[in-house]
Amino acid sequence: MINKLFELGYFKYQDFILDNMKKLSLSPLEAIVLIKMLDEYKIDKRVLIDEISNNIIEKKSLIEEAMSSLIEKGFYSVYVSYDNGLGEEVASLDGFFERVEAILNNTGVIDKEDELFSVIDYLSNVLNRILSSQEVEIVTSLVKEDFYTLDNFKNAIEEKLKNRSVITIKLIARALATKESPKKLNSNNDLMKDFIKNVK
Repeated sequence: MINKLFELGYFKYQDFILDNMKKLSLSPLEAIVLIKMLDEYKIDKRVLIDEISNNIIEKKSLIEEAMSSLIEKGFYSVYVSYDNGLGEEVASLDGFFERVEAILNNTGVIDKEDELFSVIDYLSNVLNRILSSQEVEIVTSLVKEDFYTLDNFKNAIEEKLKNRSVITIKLIARALATKESPKKLNSNNDLMKDFIKNVK
């Protein structure tokens, strides 16, 4: 839904990114680069580093690093699009739009530290043991960076892994990745007000 609003020019992504840098886990430069990428994306779906770097007063190497970091964090992806047999690299910003929806769905509703504690406690009960430090790190990333909730974990385990005799954190992460990322907006709750504030 957010990508449609973006395409129609109704989503104030510049303000949204700057207001939610911490929730998006963006550095100041990454935030600026992402904004410039979205500016360019409206004109051309290709990833044009020169176009982006021409509009930012910073070393090109640092801009390239920021773009690499954004792709690693899943804000955008690059794929080859074919037209009349000719292929060219184009970008998909679906990762960014998914994060926007996740933030709008969770704004003011879930404290991430409380949610993380609940998820770790739930997984410890499911696995019948204390999670290792590496597993806690994976779960922390899934909750804080990918915005998965306790309900997402429960649904993934109950729906995707119910017939498994052995369940691991990696299997859970894989099951989460095959599901739709966090819940869609409900027009009957207060979150719609937060959503409206972020569109023109």
